[in-house]
Amino acid sequence: MKAYFSIVVFVVLLASSVISGMGNYIDARGRIVSELNRALVRALAEKGNEWVTADTIRVCRELQSASATPVAMLLHDKYFSESLSIPELRDKSYISFAVLDDGRESTDVWHDAAGVSGDTVLMKSGLARNVNVAVAFRANADCSFATVFSLSDQKLPFTLCFMAVLWAMFTLRYKRTGRAVEVLNQGHCCVGNLRFDVASRTFYNMENEEVRFTPMQLELMEMFFKSEGHKLDKSEICQMLWPGKDDASETLYTLIRRLKRVVEQNTNLQIEGERGRAYRLIIKSGYSD
Repeated sequence: MKAYFSIVVFVVLLASSVISGMGNYIDARGRIVSELNRALVRALAEKGNEWVTADTIRVCRELQSASATPVAMLLHDKYFSESLSIPELRDKSYISFAVLDDGRESTDVWHDAAGVSGDTVLMKSGLARNVNVAVAFRANADCSFATVFSLSDQKLPFTLCFMAVLWAMFTLRYKRTGRAVEVLNQGHCCVGNLRFDVASRTFYNMENEEVRFTPMQLELMEMFFKSEGHKLDKSEICQMLWPGKDDASETLYTLIRRLKRVVEQNTNLQIEGERGRAYRLIIKSGYSD
């Protein structure tokens, strides 16, 4: 497997996870805005005339006259909170409102609020019309990034991210074990820096020097080279090397122990045991193939 292919797959999976996650986050934020707008319109239809009173308008205009910056009031209303269909927003939401003289834009009175804010709704009825002003309302939710993120659907992004991690782990493991036997030319193959000449049944190290094995060790090394993933079950080895022996566990252990020494001294490979049931020929940690 080519290195660039592994990198491309990993980058595509990770980028897809990030893009999908950002898209779902933006969608969740949009749903919050829509919900705030809906609840505000409903609350205004039910209680708007209670909020816009002569005293309210007078106090707001006095504060505005005394302040060098635009003044907006905050309102926590139970009916508005209960109108929100997203439970996580009910304890975090409030309404901001301001009295606008003719000619003033509603955007001039809003300060940058933390969290998520809905659209501005202008109300000009009853007392507000009599004093030639309008009242601007806006619903807000004091939502952190984490709150919005928790309300977004991140199943697909997490799945893609998990796949990217698994792919990276698989690629590293694949490279380390040297699973793919590189065919150098006809009749020759290698794992790590150990090369096997099929015709002469001879192993060579990276200096092209012959690595000498006993006949039994040579047989086992050939089996490792030819097996899928360079992995051999314990029972498979015993059956091939000692077909008539009832229990060859001790003999196999001795053979593996001595073979490990030869392999590790002459190559960048090692023989790794897997829970006593199998053995695998792998590239040593810290080496490359």
